[in-house]
Amino acid sequence: MRVTVLMDNNTNIDVYYLGEPGVSYWIEAEGKNFLFDVGYSSAFLKNALDMSIDVTKADGILLSHGHNDHTGGLVPLSDICEKSKPRLICHPSALKHRTYDGLSIGCPLNREMVQEHFSLFETKEAYWLTENLVFLGEIPRTLSFEESYPIGVLEEEEGNQEDMILDDTALAYRTQEGIYIITGCSHGGICNIIEYAKKITGKEKVLGLLGGFHLFEINKRTTETISYLAKEQIKNLYPCHCTSFQVKSALHQHNPVKEVGVGLVLNWE
Repeated sequence: MRVTVLMDNNTNIDVYYLGEPGVSYWIEAEGKNFLFDVGYSSAFLKNALDMSIDVTKADGILLSHGHNDHTGGLVPLSDICEKSKPRLICHPSALKHRTYDGLSIGCPLNREMVQEHFSLFETKEAYWLTENLVFLGEIPRTLSFEESYPIGVLEEEEGNQEDMILDDTALAYRTQEGIYIITGCSHGGICNIIEYAKKITGKEKVLGLLGGFHLFEINKRTTETISYLAKEQIKNLYPCHCTSFQVKSALHQHNPVKEVGVGLVLNWE
């Protein structure tokens, strides 16, 4: 599997791509191409063009969850993919309207608008994209230290509810030696994601981990997470996006972390 970071909060010196508080990855696996999240704006498209990546050749567009820093780019993407109408895979709640303090923080396209431009496939269950790459679907929240908490309000048919972001998901790639995991924000808990990825793939060893952990300060949840990850001793550990420097620094004391920036290419086997 080859992963290229099309968008992240960070850019690297002397590598002239655009950055923004969002995420987008281009994934090549077993002869297929996938776009995992689409950032906050059209910036990921310019980066892809500068990297000679044709996103219209994607075999699937995958959404980690419905927040606008992961779905905002669907608007400009829909303009260039309208003729091909690529498959878009997400959780059934990913395209629902969501707000925080009255501000819209969800996908700028509703379900009907998405269906005009993409072939929509919604699933809560794990879905295999290739023989070894799996969209994990809804993540069971089983670990006590990663207790769920709401962010804003989710608009449901039966009325508005606290948004527990149940649509949050990740990808896992299976190899003989173990698995690689790619996350968006890990609202379901990065350790919950790892536990579920192990269950779905049947592999116990995590060889690599790339993505946001949604950890910003050193508290009990963070300390427990660092302890869990330290036991895993993940050789290729790439926390990014919604993971603060403070958390990365604390984690680095137990399991060395590597830097992420737009343009980073990982070849994982």
